[in-house]
Amino acid sequence: MDTAFYYFETVVELGSIRKAAEKLHISASSISRQIQKLEYLYGTTLLVRQAQGVRLTPAGELAARYVQSRAKELQRLRSSIDSLKNLDSGHVVIYTVEGMIGGLLPRALATFGEQHPGITYEVCTASTDEVMRAVAEDRCDIGISFQPYPRPEVEMLSSFRQPLMVVVSSAHPLAGHKEIQMGDIGDLPVGLPDRSFGIRHLVDHAVKADLLTLNIRLETNSIDMMRQFALQNMGLIFLPAFSFERELASGELVGIPIVSRALSLSTTQICKRAEVELTPSAGKLAAVIIETAEAFSRVA
Repeated sequence: MDTAFYYFETVVELGSIRKAAEKLHISASSISRQIQKLEYLYGTTLLVRQAQGVRLTPAGELAARYVQSRAKELQRLRSSIDSLKNLDSGHVVIYTVEGMIGGLLPRALATFGEQHPGITYEVCTASTDEVMRAVAEDRCDIGISFQPYPRPEVEMLSSFRQPLMVVVSSAHPLAGHKEIQMGDIGDLPVGLPDRSFGIRHLVDHAVKADLLTLNIRLETNSIDMMRQFALQNMGLIFLPAFSFERELASGELVGIPIVSRALSLSTTQICKRAEVELTPSAGKLAAVIIETAEAFSRVA
């Protein structure tokens, strides 16, 4: 049934039997016959054909997760065998919060690339909740999240402190402050990420604990949009230091420590799927990311 599963996986990936046929250079009817074999084997419908493509049934979603999981296991097996043959090769998938792209993760990847030029990697940015979901569903090897809610399917490899700071442009009225309390923000315009971000979890908790109301001018699913909001002096934002490393070094943005135990104890976590061993290549990369993050945390 390997051919049927492969065709099914391609249809799920592209959302269309026609597109899958074009990619695989076979007829659409051939793909349909293979999927019908699977449906006959399991005694249920896996796909609903629609004018604009296909839709997975609940049984189809279970089958898709199985196919993806099996593909991941085959990738791990291939990487492990390569390592036994002393081949410095493999492929690693990383899901990370967007802020890590600001300097820390590229620096780790540059170091890793020099040490292991034969290993490739794929980097996907997502919110904290989405990173944890990707790790739990085994869609990646390594997850990097900021202040996540714990999940039983996710195992933490390392954690390092990254206090949340008030971040403003150098022209902002608060730019000269050495530290700040949440109550000092008053009615100043604020930019926040949406509720799928660990940053938002922390800020909402601090606001609720202090019985405050923020003047939220911007809500976004993009850390870069938040940085631009502060850079253009439209208001203040909340970020850990690694999320605006370049702007901090250039003096364009200023980070002000917040007098708040909850916000000062926030952490970045590097994690993997529980009860699943990292491939040798993923283990090597995770070690470099952890080392780079710990070095940055000490300097910060």
